[in-house]
Amino acid sequence: MARKNIIKAAVTALSAAGFIICIFVKSEACVQGVREGLKLCALTVIPSLFPFLIVSRFLTASGLSDALGRLFSKPTRFIFGLSGTCAPVILMSLIGGFPVGAKMAAELCDGKRITKSEAQRLCLFCINAGPAFIIGTVGSLMLSSAKAGVILYISCIASSLTVGVLSRFLSFEKVNKQSESRVVFISNPAVALTSSVTDALNSMLSICAWIVIFNAVVSVILTSSDGVFAAVLCSVLEVTNGAKLTANLFSLPVLAAILCFGGISVHCQIMPYILKSGLKLRLFFASRVVCAALSALVCKALLSVFPCETAVFSNYTGITASAYSVSLPSAAALIIMCALLIFEVDTNRKVC
Repeated sequence: MARKNIIKAAVTALSAAGFIICIFVKSEACVQGVREGLKLCALTVIPSLFPFLIVSRFLTASGLSDALGRLFSKPTRFIFGLSGTCAPVILMSLIGGFPVGAKMAAELCDGKRITKSEAQRLCLFCINAGPAFIIGTVGSLMLSSAKAGVILYISCIASSLTVGVLSRFLSFEKVNKQSESRVVFISNPAVALTSSVTDALNSMLSICAWIVIFNAVVSVILTSSDGVFAAVLCSVLEVTNGAKLTANLFSLPVLAAILCFGGISVHCQIMPYILKSGLKLRLFFASRVVCAALSALVCKALLSVFPCETAVFSNYTGITASAYSVSLPSAAALIIMCALLIFEVDTNRKVC
């Protein structure tokens, strides 16, 4: 065991050192990436996500999520095998963006308003990009086709909901109907709103920090290459830059898979909520891969019924380099550290 820990420590230290060295060698690219990340946060992420973070927190803090849960208890229980209190989480995850669903699930679990098993299941499929990003940014701006954006969005939410239905077979815990019939208590709206804004601000700072970090990493990678391998690697790391680089390189089903997977940056943003729920990281990442595959299949099926043409030119105007001409030390270091996170963090917790 001691030898295993020494090997893990050595691999982690060497990976971190290699990553830091690459950052310093490409310091100009890193600075540019930080600038682009801050610009992305200021112009896109904060305006589109911050209001949803406030609303989602207000629903849980005020008790309105319990009231809405009563209205949707029967369909939620019938379709997903979850209590009605989970319905607002599912809805907000479909329209609010990536971290909203997992955040609400963790908050409701902390408040003992849903079970740990329900929170874990919600974290398997309530991780979705919002319609503003997929339809507006990816569809209208990157692909010059709002129709393509709609097809991508439907593909992503259809795959997530399918995983939600399938996840009921991972848990044998039955919904406690008595907890759904308890008296709904609505908190003071002013107090709930104040705490919601403060909590949303703290969450927003953490999200923006991860976006800036991964934009710096992507910028370092792209200074060495803009080939297909670099585009795929950037898609795995950060979904916004990945979508921009691959929008005109691959077919729509592949792009749907990239959007549904979310990227390591998004996974890092929601990691605190995943760990709070007790969900094993291996199961979480497996669910993201399954979601990505299903979204590609759904997108392909939709395109056979609703053909869609997109722009054929690339949005990236840099010099095209050969594949695998990316900065391999930087990429390898980051991938190794991510692998250590996936396979070693919190491996002894219960799944559901």
